[in-house]
Amino acid sequence: MFRREHRAMKSIDMMLDVSCATRLDEPTQIAATLHLPDDMPDGTLHLVFALHGGGYRRIYWNPPFADESYRFAHWFADRGKAVLAIDMLGMGESSRPEPEDRLSLDIIAAAHAEALAQVVRSLNRSLNVTGIGHSMGGMVIIAQAAAHPAFDRVAVIGWANEPMILGDTDVATLQAGLIPSGYLPTPREPMRALFYWPDVPQSLIDADEAHASMTPATLGRAALTPGIVHEASAQLAVPIQIVQSVMDTSPAPQNEVAYFKASPDIEVQILPEAAHCQNFASTRVQHWATLNDWIDRTN
Repeated sequence: MFRREHRAMKSIDMMLDVSCATRLDEPTQIAATLHLPDDMPDGTLHLVFALHGGGYRRIYWNPPFADESYRFAHWFADRGKAVLAIDMLGMGESSRPEPEDRLSLDIIAAAHAEALAQVVRSLNRSLNVTGIGHSMGGMVIIAQAAAHPAFDRVAVIGWANEPMILGDTDVATLQAGLIPSGYLPTPREPMRALFYWPDVPQSLIDADEAHASMTPATLGRAALTPGIVHEASAQLAVPIQIVQSVMDTSPAPQNEVAYFKASPDIEVQILPEAAHCQNFASTRVQHWATLNDWIDRTN
């Protein structure tokens, strides 16, 4: 495990060796950043494990190109919670195994679960762990939570089990553009109307797009496969929060509840004046506060 500390932010960058989980016969690493509260609370620490979406990387949760008011991780750390943000396998600074078609959703979920387990062991204290995934990361967090139960609750943000709507881009067109194997560039321009509410500053959109990541074709195909995590969703026996913006991927957010058959408690948050990238919306703090309150109430 390699670490680099940013003392002013109490953030720790890590490269976590997850080769034992992927079994790809090559070294495989997950890049991660652990954001810690300035004042660590006594007793149990809340840890938020955060997965970004397709074409993104872990800085989505604490973007260095935006002012502090856009930083999810900083906001939660100020409220006594730790945030572990990772680059999903094949994205950002995490390993890109070759050939890419050896990857699967199961292998990617196993790699992420191993990364989380290593950080949990290193913290060596009582933890309450929330898994959250945005967009494609919502699909992956569902698969991970079902196959590797480690979360006390799961928040699914901007992912739809219902047939997805993708703004002006249709699923069939995206499927036709997928390559059989490899790592896909993810141009954002066709998705801008879905990703950003009209009041998001153009300078912020430009900076966000400049930090785009390649995406494994495996995850692209999975995200466009109807019903890909329906079975996994039905297995999650923990509290669930479903988050959709008024401009987002689900045609009927309330219908998402039915897919989580084993959950004892399901809440739906619909964020006003926001598009798919909630962390850039002017109403982002409302979203974060609702999420934070839910974590505290389902403790």
